[in-house]
Amino acid sequence: MSEMDVSEGGNDYSNDLLLLDRVFLRLGNADSDDQLESCLTRFLPPVILKLSSTHEQVRTKVMELLVHVNKRVKCRSNVQLPVQPLLQLYKDPAANSFIINFSIIYITMGFPRLPRDQQLALAPSLIEAIENKPQGHQDGILMLLMPLLGEIKETQLNLKEKPKVAMLILRFATDVLLLPYRALPIAGESEFQVPPGMSLKTYKRLVDKNQLNPEQLEEMKLSIVNFISKDIFNMKDVLLPLIVAAADSRFSIANHANSPLIRVASSVDWSQPSVVSPLYALYLGTWGGLKVPPDDRKVPACTRLRLKLIHYLNKATGPAILFPHCVQTKSASADVGDETNLEKVAVVFRKGLLNFVRLDEHAEHHPKAYMCLGRLAMKCPTSINNQLALLEELLKKIPDAVPEIKTALRHCILEMAVAYKITPESQPEAMDVSPMEEPGTSKASESKKSRPSPLDEPQALALFALLDHYMHSDESIIRYVAMRYAATVFPQDYIPARYLLLLASGDSQDDISTEALKYLYGTSRLSEIEDVVNNVSRKETNAVNIDVEGSDKEKDKPQEVIEFKVPKFNDVVSYIWDQIQKRKQGSNAKHRFVINNQVLQFHPLTYHEILRYLRMCLNRDADLKDCSNHPNATSPLLAKYFYENLLETDILQEYLTMITSLLNSSPDVMPLTCFLDIVGCVPEKMASKYTNLLPFFKNLFTTSTKEEVRDIAAVIYAIINVHTSEKLAIDKEIQEFVVQGQNNKTLETQCGYLSAFANLCERCIVLSKKGKFGGKGFKPENWEPYQVGALCLANFLADSHALLVSTSCSAVSLLARCSGLPLPNFSPKQESLLQTDNPFNINKNDVIDIDDVVTKYTVADRLFKIVSNAKLPSKVKEKALFTLGLLCCGERFPFAKQIVKGFLQMAKDSKEFEIHLQIGESLVLCVEGVNSNESRDLWSELPKEGEAKIRDYEALKENDELLEWLLNELFRIGKHPHPHSRQATSIWLLALLKDCPERVPVKNTLQNLQDMFMDFLSENSEIVQDVASKGLSLVYQNSDESQKQALVAQIIDQLTSGKRAVAQVTEDTKIFEEGQLGNAPTGGNLSTYKELCSLASDLNQPDLLYKFMHLAHHNSLWNSKKGAAFGFHSIALQAGVQLSEHLPKIVPRLYRYRFDPTPRIQNSMASIWHALVSNTQATVHKYHKQILDDLVANLTSNQWRVRMSCCNALADLLRGAQSLHDSIEQLPTIWLQLFRVMDDVHEGTRQAATSTANVLSKLCIRAADVNQGKDGKEIVSVILPVLLETGITNVVKEVRSVSLQTVSKMVSSAGESLKPFLPKLIPALVGAAGELESAKLSYLSTALTDTGTREMLDDLRANATRQHYTTDTVVKCMPFVDIEVMKEMLPKMLELTKSPQLGTKVACSHFIILAAHYLRADLEPVAGKIMTNLLNGTFDRNSTVRKNYAEALGQVSAYAKPQSAEKLMKKLISLYETKEDDISRSAIALVLKAVAKAKIEHIKDNENILAPVVFLAMHAPKDDDLTTVETFEEIWTDISPARESGIKQHLPGIRAEIELALSSSSWTKKIQAANAIKTICKELSSGLGDQREPFLRALLAAVHGKTFDGKQYVIEALAEMCAVKDGEPPINPSLASDCLDALLVESRKQEMGYKKHAITALGQALAATNCDRFQQVYDIVKAVLSKDELSVNKDSDEEDNEGARLRREQLTSLKEAAYELLGKAWPKDPITQEKYQDVFFEHCVRSFPVSSRSTQLAILASIARVLERLSVLSAEGEPMEMDNLAVTGRDKALTTVIGHVANIIDYTLKNSNQVRHRRDALNILEIVIKHLKALNKTDELEKLRLIYQTYAPDLSRDASHELRTKVDAIKVYFK
Repeated sequence: MSEMDVSEGGNDYSNDLLLLDRVFLRLGNADSDDQLESCLTRFLPPVILKLSSTHEQVRTKVMELLVHVNKRVKCRSNVQLPVQPLLQLYKDPAANSFIINFSIIYITMGFPRLPRDQQLALAPSLIEAIENKPQGHQDGILMLLMPLLGEIKETQLNLKEKPKVAMLILRFATDVLLLPYRALPIAGESEFQVPPGMSLKTYKRLVDKNQLNPEQLEEMKLSIVNFISKDIFNMKDVLLPLIVAAADSRFSIANHANSPLIRVASSVDWSQPSVVSPLYALYLGTWGGLKVPPDDRKVPACTRLRLKLIHYLNKATGPAILFPHCVQTKSASADVGDETNLEKVAVVFRKGLLNFVRLDEHAEHHPKAYMCLGRLAMKCPTSINNQLALLEELLKKIPDAVPEIKTALRHCILEMAVAYKITPESQPEAMDVSPMEEPGTSKASESKKSRPSPLDEPQALALFALLDHYMHSDESIIRYVAMRYAATVFPQDYIPARYLLLLASGDSQDDISTEALKYLYGTSRLSEIEDVVNNVSRKETNAVNIDVEGSDKEKDKPQEVIEFKVPKFNDVVSYIWDQIQKRKQGSNAKHRFVINNQVLQFHPLTYHEILRYLRMCLNRDADLKDCSNHPNATSPLLAKYFYENLLETDILQEYLTMITSLLNSSPDVMPLTCFLDIVGCVPEKMASKYTNLLPFFKNLFTTSTKEEVRDIAAVIYAIINVHTSEKLAIDKEIQEFVVQGQNNKTLETQCGYLSAFANLCERCIVLSKKGKFGGKGFKPENWEPYQVGALCLANFLADSHALLVSTSCSAVSLLARCSGLPLPNFSPKQESLLQTDNPFNINKNDVIDIDDVVTKYTVADRLFKIVSNAKLPSKVKEKALFTLGLLCCGERFPFAKQIVKGFLQMAKDSKEFEIHLQIGESLVLCVEGVNSNESRDLWSELPKEGEAKIRDYEALKENDELLEWLLNELFRIGKHPHPHSRQATSIWLLALLKDCPERVPVKNTLQNLQDMFMDFLSENSEIVQDVASKGLSLVYQNSDESQKQALVAQIIDQLTSGKRAVAQVTEDTKIFEEGQLGNAPTGGNLSTYKELCSLASDLNQPDLLYKFMHLAHHNSLWNSKKGAAFGFHSIALQAGVQLSEHLPKIVPRLYRYRFDPTPRIQNSMASIWHALVSNTQATVHKYHKQILDDLVANLTSNQWRVRMSCCNALADLLRGAQSLHDSIEQLPTIWLQLFRVMDDVHEGTRQAATSTANVLSKLCIRAADVNQGKDGKEIVSVILPVLLETGITNVVKEVRSVSLQTVSKMVSSAGESLKPFLPKLIPALVGAAGELESAKLSYLSTALTDTGTREMLDDLRANATRQHYTTDTVVKCMPFVDIEVMKEMLPKMLELTKSPQLGTKVACSHFIILAAHYLRADLEPVAGKIMTNLLNGTFDRNSTVRKNYAEALGQVSAYAKPQSAEKLMKKLISLYETKEDDISRSAIALVLKAVAKAKIEHIKDNENILAPVVFLAMHAPKDDDLTTVETFEEIWTDISPARESGIKQHLPGIRAEIELALSSSSWTKKIQAANAIKTICKELSSGLGDQREPFLRALLAAVHGKTFDGKQYVIEALAEMCAVKDGEPPINPSLASDCLDALLVESRKQEMGYKKHAITALGQALAATNCDRFQQVYDIVKAVLSKDELSVNKDSDEEDNEGARLRREQLTSLKEAAYELLGKAWPKDPITQEKYQDVFFEHCVRSFPVSSRSTQLAILASIARVLERLSVLSAEGEPMEMDNLAVTGRDKALTTVIGHVANIIDYTLKNSNQVRHRRDALNILEIVIKHLKALNKTDELEKLRLIYQTYAPDLSRDASHELRTKVDAIKVYFK
């Protein structure tokens, strides 16, 4: 057959396979590149065409062939491929997808190999081929063409007629032009940033499969510019790529594109949108609102390209000015430049935006337009130019707009507010205004006529009018906008704007009212608003500027403080009054609110807010500080302000009118408070004017349900009544109120009367002291109404109602302040109680009043009972405590010391901080007595200080004695360990020190106070520590210089060491807080010393108590340090620079304490730090070494909290350090210490250490960067040994992880500077790969019994190792490994290959593979040594190790010397012949496969050595190791792609190897040899020729002997070897006889399984040799056929039923083989046939009904074979008619045979419904009929006809098509 026949697409399936085998053979025999190229040129396109075959096996064969081609061609870059024929296939429209896909693969592979001229010749065809092809194909072809485009002649193309192809080329070219040189992918990096102008998808299209360097890209861009400059495309299509090219960063590209760009730009029509829209799209990128897949979203162009694009976008005219693209472009351009450029075009922008929103078109873009308008106003306020019409226009749009537009309009208008902002000008002449003239008065206005205020300009007035109008709009958004404009456009002190805000504060919408309050007061929280109204001063935190260097820098920074401005009270009142009058006169119903038959001009909520705001203005004008509700310390100042400024003015009258108007309609706290402020401060002037309101106030305090309203109303009533009534009337009214208070049934009314008569009495007593009540001899204690009232109040102190008790306490405190209670001091019984240590029976709940007489003692006792009553609220208790203190202020109290004792008895009762504070205040009142500031008229007298407040020196002497005694008692109580007692003592001492610092007892005990407060600093309570710190601060203030220094030293020592005095412990001492240790087993608490002792005793572990105490001591130690922090902070604010000398000692400790894990300690230390240090960064840099030394020293402290704080502090310190090189000496120690702490027992500490190690890792990586030069190398040399020796092999997972991460990233950053360390680094990493593997996985792999599962697990372990940090790091090191480094590390690496750990072995093999890839030919000197070591490793017991070592060995062999490769092959063959275990043979197969994969030439060169053994090896039993056999088969395919030709070529060697195997004592080898012989017989179509006899003799030798497992393969091979091919000479008869004899011998063996195979082989051999051995065969099968399957039972009792069943199945199978043998062995000799034919057929008739179905099939098949050769049915041997005797005998025999056959056919068709049985019966029927027809035997035919006719109807209707066809075929014979 000619070669051209290969290319002819024949339909013959076998012919296609034959042709493909021939091509395979030709390719396999192509040894040189030229031969391979010639074969590919001739056969590759026809072979690809075969992919269109309809036969799966043909396509599979083609795929195998193409895989082989790929392997051969990829590693041979000089081999040319037939690109042009392939291109024709690719362009063929009839080609299927397989042909197209494989064609493009070889086109893209072969095109770059072509010479330049051939590439240019094929380029036009390639361009034509890309139309309607997949995008991947188009990208690949276009990338091939890009460098050639510039040289293609325009005459060869006609792209104007193919617009799709033209646009495809231009888009791809534009993407290439957009690709910046810096954006090219770097090998090994997967992260990148999408370049400007491109999308992620287009970027990946260019760079994913194409490795370009900048020079190649530049060449490609030049080619593109040359191409698009030619007259090939339409002008408008090339505009965009030319602009991109002209903006290129390389001059050669930009310069080349300028000329054609000028020509194109002058030719296009700039009014066409199609010309400009691509420029906009490139400029802006993909708009964020578009629903575009993320990968298709384009990035906006870069600045350089934008500058080029904007130049051409400005040329657009008419319809080409696209909206909104033009606005977006302009906005983006303005952002690029400065604001001055934007201001030039802002007006144009504004006009364009307004024109757009005024049109109904493009309504969906209106929100964006409004957004642009607002942003424009913010950036260029002058563009709006105070256009009120514009503001009004936008506001009018809001009501009718949809919600989205409303929101956009709101944001737009609010952003425009900056354009309308009015800023008052600073006017120097305003300084000349008289101090008496207020800024808002007419005189001030007249003085400014020459230069009017901007607020008086018509524009400002018009704006305000507009806002005033819209403030009353029904649309909430408009009201909100008006409110915001009023707040932001006008100054804070502009009254009309404040008025609008006050109106908004009462709005029904919460967001409007809340925002209005925020602008009015600076906050919307009610409590904070009250502070603003009362002008409460804010606490300021002062920092100590000890670090002078840092503080100087901080001073230079200006601090911007926003001043809170408030307009003048007079002006606000006047303006609001005018507005009220206008509203009264107006007709707008919205300005009238009817409340309780009273008409208000404002909503009550608005009215309340107006009064609050006016009160704030009044307080500010009067310069009142911290003025809570009057009376207070500032009330006299307010009274003075009224007298000097407001009294008898219209302003005050208008203010009062507003107050009373709201009061009459809505009496609440605010109007009452405002009214009380005026009446209480100037009662003489105001009381008489409002006597008509007395019934109103009386009704208020008797009916109101609000306690605060009742109290204020009672105070006002008392003030007005006392100043306007006579004494008798007052006496009568007081008595009446007392009666009502006692007898009224309403609780609130009772409280109102009690409060009212108490205030009346208090006012009368105060006036009597001034001589204005009661006359000259008036004494309060003799005043009967006062006595009655005091008695009444004393009784109510014991009432059960908390409200009455609270009111009574307040009333008693009011009276006790001004005068002693008009009650006896005590009764005799009470006097005896006063002499005891617990005069008021504190903590004794069952004690009742012992006397019926109500005395001062009774009052005090009841007050103490109130405090101890748990049912009463804390506020009532605090009132009672305060009242107890005030009892000592109104007079020289007879038993003040006993009251103090009562307070001291309460030290342990409560832990409430407020109670302790109130007791401290009351103690101060007790020790001050009548000299206290509380003993004054709060309305008219200011508080006094120092000597000025002393009224009674004798009382002072008594009080000093009491104070001295009290201090000593507190010093004693303070030492008690009870936590409540210590908290109370600390607070009380602080109160005494704060309020009585000038008292002699306090001055004398300053040292004791200091010691107490120092001790309190150690308390486990933040409250106590805070109190102690404040106390120390006060001690410091009142100490002399030496005491101050001693105090500072003591605190510093406690701060740094945590020392504290040994505390006394009692059974009630609270060692731990409740819940801190959980609960006891019985459920009780574990907090006190007694409870801990009980637990230790119950558990029979006395030592447990000491552990608890040690834990408590540890806790107190840190509490001491934290407490020192509190104290230090307070003193540091005063000590200032005195502490600077202690900084080197303090700073390191404080720096560490700032990171304590306990938040409260952390916060305390942070406050200290900020108190000491104003510039943290500068201070830390200054003391960096001291801090670092302290942290490293304490990093492994025995306290976990110290270790944890050190870790956190170290991370912060190193992160903020100027350079890590400053800490280089400590770096190894830091790493080692961190590794230890990362294995800490405390979880939080471990986590902190891990976090710090990660921070240090990042810093080290950055410091080791190659750009750091020498410093970087030093960092590497210092830390690398620690990481390698300790880190990456550490048993702690976190340590290993951070070490490996550090080393890995350091390799990337250090680069070439890491080269000297590689010989140590790489072996350490490789060794760590195994050591870091989980021990559980290793154990699991060992414990698994299933080999497949174990191998799968080991493969997973190997994959994990290859992807491990260590291996990744090794990969990063490889670019820096050269042969010298390799030689240096090789001994260590070879030693690691013998490691017992799987991970290390895999990592070693992986490294060797990498080394082979990187070093390539340089590896040759050491390749042999590596191969020797790896070869030993390939025989490892672990299959994963074998595979990895084999792969590495193969890669190294690719660069080894040919002699080394040959030596390796011989060694492998020798090992295969000597080692028969599966592991060894698997290893050999893997090595050969790896070598073939790495370098097929080694296999080819040693083909003669390998082929025989490989051929034998590929026939090993597949049951043992299928993978190994398949591997050898692949190797044989590499040796000889066409199997037949390979066998022929190496047949002598194969025969020799097979003979050795057959003669071997190994059964496995014999089986292999037998399988190989069978393959040879099958594959060699022309036969074996003279090689057959040696094979037969070797097989005969192997057959003799005992039976072994697998011997059946040998006899099968012998049988197949007996069969000769067509045209081959027959076997020598004697040799054939020997073969048959041997098979007969084997067939007589008794083992049924083997006997079956032997019988089958015998039948095959007899059929092949045509020898007559039927006598012997019959003797063998006779015994078999005589056995019955049903009679096979268990051989013994031990055998189960399953064994018997298996033996029955074996017998059935054996009988089937026997019947088959009879058919095949049936002799041709008529005599023999005559002898056995009756026996045979009779046996078949007899056995057929009782046989199994499978046996019946065997019988039918045997009968069919016999009938074919039966002589009585043969016409050839028919005797002559004259020979009557012979004829009679023959007819008789024929009749007998036909009878038997007819019976079997009839039985089968009658009883069997199996298709196969019926088919075989019909087949026999056809055979017999055919022969009988030839013999013309009508009788026998008639008999068979009857059988046929009987069953034909049913068979014709059978479902089987085969049966129906057979019936029709037989029917023909009967016609």
